[in-house]
Amino acid sequence: METQSEIVEVSENPTWLERIGEIIIVPLMLAIIAIGFVAVVLRFAFGGQYALFWSEELIRYAFVWMFWLCAPILVWRGTMFTVDLFINILPDVAQAILRVLISLGIIGLLGTYTYYGWMMAKLNSPQLSSALGISLFWIYLAIPVGSSLIILAVVVQLLQWARGRK
Repeated sequence: METQSEIVEVSENPTWLERIGEIIIVPLMLAIIAIGFVAVVLRFAFGGQYALFWSEELIRYAFVWMFWLCAPILVWRGTMFTVDLFINILPDVAQAILRVLISLGIIGLLGTYTYYGWMMAKLNSPQLSSALGISLFWIYLAIPVGSSLIILAVVVQLLQWARGRK
């Protein structure tokens, strides 16, 4: 698998996928922090008179989306689904076989997440969130979107590795 130096090298030269992720994730995280800060200040400084009743729900849903958008980047960088303590002591052929098996396992697992996440999103689409009043479809959609992006990252990495590029 990848060594620490390879992980550092990838993170120092972000790909277009990582740059798009940063463009979405960084403002999302800043918005979560700002909304949380304002909500706490309004609740305690004014005795709850101006409390943002919707802030907790918005923050919760933003964290769900942030997780599913960060996960593909972590997989791409090789920092998720990686336990290389025993893998590195194996012969090269065994490492290659194990890499393919792990990748196929990840694709199978995340394929299941994609399918059932989509089914959950469709099933919950008529239901509205209590404070924001938005369809829960948009919240549950994070699961199939993030899972699909992880599958894409694993497939691209596997193809690059097979071609000897990574």
